Parts: sequence; structure tokens; C-alpha cells
Amino acid sequence: MLKTKFFVRHTSGEGVTSIYVRVTNGRAFDLKTPTKETCILSNWDNENKMMKERFFIEQKGKLVEKRDGVTRALVIQSKEVNARLQELEKKIEKSFKESEGVEFNLDWLKNIINPPVVKEDAIPDDFVAYCDIFTEQKKHEVSKRYLSKIKRTRDIVAEFLKYGKKKKIGFIELNQQFASDFGTYMFEIEEYSKNYVSNTLKLIRVVASHAERNGIKLHPQIKMVKSKLEKTIFQILTPGELEVIGNHNFEDIDLENIRDWLIISTLAGQRISDFMRFTSNMISKETNDKEQEIYFLNFTQDKTGHVLHLPIHPKILEILHKRDFQFPPKYDEDDYNKLVKTVCKDAGITEMCYGGIEIGKRKVFANYPKHELVTSHIGRRSFASNNYGIIPTPLLMRATGHKSESMFLKYIGKIDNQQSHALASYFYD
Repeated sequence: MLKTKFFVRHTSGEGVTSIYVRVTNGRAFDLKTPTKETCILSNWDNENKMMKERFFIEQKGKLVEKRDGVTRALVIQSKEVNARLQELEKKIEKSFKESEGVEFNLDWLKNIINPPVVKEDAIPDDFVAYCDIFTEQKKHEVSKRYLSKIKRTRDIVAEFLKYGKKKKIGFIELNQQFASDFGTYMFEIEEYSKNYVSNTLKLIRVVASHAERNGIKLHPQIKMVKSKLEKTIFQILTPGELEVIGNHNFEDIDLENIRDWLIISTLAGQRISDFMRFTSNMISKETNDKEQEIYFLNFTQDKTGHVLHLPIHPKILEILHKRDFQFPPKYDEDDYNKLVKTVCKDAGITEMCYGGIEIGKRKVFANYPKHELVTSHIGRRSFASNNYGIIPTPLLMRATGHKSESMFLKYIGKIDNQQSHALASYFYD
């Protein structure tokens, strides 16, 4: 849970000092930096973590509130500072909730306090050109992967304009009609999937929102620049299937290595961009309340920037012990995705299942042998799905890095029945 607190570094005296902000999110991050506000130390309320708004003086052994003109002016000033601090807290929370692909570090926090400013005459009212402004201002806040998505979105819009024989498109032109025309172009001409179209339109809105904060006027229909998502259809490997794969004897060394990586991914719940970086140097050892030795992986997620202290499953330890406490050799994602299909096929994971296989720029949905539907991401989904209802959801979210339970449930294809059960309690009370 995100927590924002304000503090001063010294608690007594009459000197002027900066007011600092501390932003924490469990073990994921702990950030501290000065705000733009200052105060006299004696005017800081260390208990409430705000400027004092009431001042007292001792008279005849009793504390009496001061109400003279100087004090009233001081109270007004304190309230103004507190209001700005509270507004900053709201901005931090809003940025945290709305950010996608952001690396939550000091640069992220400092840019909220002091947003980067571009000279007014340097800001283009042209979506394609503005994408470069966006990537420049956001390069220290978001991941390289996210910036590459923005650049790809820029390129697709440029291709759309070329197709329509237009040189540029202003932000004021991004409306519902644009969404319809652009969506049709992506789906029918370029043959992208409906979900890719929807995600691209979402990124266009993100860039537009950033442009608005830099003074660019948007069309009133900007929120309607969107399209419907198709229901995500995905496969997981069940505990029984994972046991079969784990017990299968592979003669090829590459297949044995990929099998071990697959098992590791289903027990760690991480993306390939993270689990393929695992090394023994990331491992630490602790002792729990039962005097048992437990092992943890300490790493930063590549996509989200979340810092994880992830407990290592005993079956992962078995894999490490048979390999002199080393992880299997590394493979790039393309090679992994080819070999993991062979691993599952050789282990007999061949039942016919409905799913999508990428052909060209979109997925073609039909019935396929299950092994053909297996990719690197099946490990993460299997971890989340197989443990749902067994391990408390907040702990699973801690491992997967999901920010909210609704996002987690959507990820594994479950429905949040909490409100439905609450309504049922009135019917069956």
C-alpha cells in the first residue's frame, strides 16, 4: 500500500529547513526527497507531520491559544503550506495509480514535485512529433520497454497518416471519428488484433494527457479514443501436467534446461525478462520462527521496477542443488518459446485446446494441440491460477506485482464476487 508522509530532518530550533516527503510501498520502494516547501523548525508539528495551525503560550500555568495579528498571519501561512503538501500527496497517489510501465524511483518522485518544463515554442501540436517530447521527459520514469511501445505507437500513427495522405494530425483532431478510422486501419488494413488496437488507442490517450499538462488543447472527445477489448483466452499448465513434465526424462540437454526453466517460472510467477536473469548471486538465506533455513531471490522487476524479496520454492531449490546451486543456462525469448513447445510435446501435453496462435500481426483462434499454445508467459499465469484460493491473494499479488486485486483477478480470468456475495447475504439472512 502506498504511503506518503512529510517530515523535517531536525525537530528543534528556530532555523529554516526544507520539508521532505517520504513515499513507501511496502518493500517495493522507499523514496525520500525535499519538497519545494520550507518551514521554521518550531512551527513544524512532528506528531501530525504538518505545519502547526494553532499556537499556544503559557499563562498562569495554563496553555492559552495565541490570537494576536502576527500569530493569525502565521496560521494563514501554515494552512497554505499544508494545503500545498496535501495537494502534492494527491498528485503522488494519482501518478502511482495511473502509471503503467513506470519505474518508481527518485526521478519519478522529483518529476512530480518539479515537472519538467519544455519551452512553449518548442512544444509541437502534432501527435507524431510530440511523442519524442514524451519519451524525452519520461525517459527516467518509465521502462525502456514502455518507451518502445510509445515509439511503436508513433510509427503506426505515422503510417496511418501516410495511408490517408496526411502530413500530420493535431491533438485537437483526436476524437471519436479518429478512433474509428484509426481502428479500422489497424484491424482491416494492417491486420492487427482487436486487443492490440485497443492498447494502441490507450497509449495515444496517455500521450495526449501528457500533452495537455504541457498546455496543448485536446478535443472534448479524447476519452472516447478507445475500442473494445476481446476476452483474453489463455492456457495454463495444471499441477498434474507440471508433475508429468518434471518427471519426464529428456535426452537433449537443451530440452532439460528449458524444462527446468519452465518449472522455475511456474513456481516463481515471474516474466521471462525477470526469471531468465536469475543468478545465484541474487539469493539470500534467512532463518524463520521455526529455526528453518529459507531462501529468497532479491531482484528488481524489469517491467515495473518493483523490488522483490521473493521466497524460493523448495522445488526450485531441488533444481538448484542438482546444478551445484546454479540456475540453468540462459536462452533468449525466441529460442525459449520454440524449445518449450517441444518440451511439452515430448512430455505428452498434446490435448486439443482452444486458443490463439500468432499468424502475421494477429492471433488466429482455433483448436490446437496444447503444446503449440505454450509460451514463456504460461509459467507466470500458471503460478497465479494454480495458487489462487490456496495462497492469500495479497501474497500472490506481492509475487506477481499486480497493483490491485481487480487487476490480478482479470489476469487469471476470475470474477470478483465480493459484492455479489454481499448482496446474497440480504437474500439469505
